[in-house]
Amino acid sequence: MKPVATPYKAITCFCPGGRGQRVLEDLRKEMGINCAFVHHARGIGVGNVQEKKLFYIEREIITVLVPVDRADEIFRFLYFATGIDKPHAGMIVMEKTTRLMPIVEPVEL
Repeated sequence: MKPVATPYKAITCFCPGGRGQRVLEDLRKEMGINCAFVHHARGIGVGNVQEKKLFYIEREIITVLVPVDRADEIFRFLYFATGIDKPHAGMIVMEKTTRLMPIVEPVEL
C-alpha cells in the first residue's frame, strides 16, 4: 500500500489522566475520526522554586491524524473535549505531517 497524497495534520493533546479513552470514543462518534491513539505518561516538576519542592503529575497523551481541511474543526473539538480550555489543564499542538499511512477499515464483501 502506497502512502496517500492527501495532506494530513497531526494533533497532540496533553491532558489530565483518565480522559483519553472517553475523548477517543467521542471523537469517533461525533466527528467520524478513527485514526487516533492514547497513551499514559508521568513526570515531575518543581512547584516552588525557592523551596525546591517537587510534584508528580500524570497525563494522557492523545495523538490524532486528521485531513488538513478538517484540522481546525477537530482541534477545536479536542480543545474543549479534553478540558484543556481550563487553566493548568494541559496543552494541545498541531503540526504538518511529512509521511503517513492512515488506518483503513476493512470492507466486507
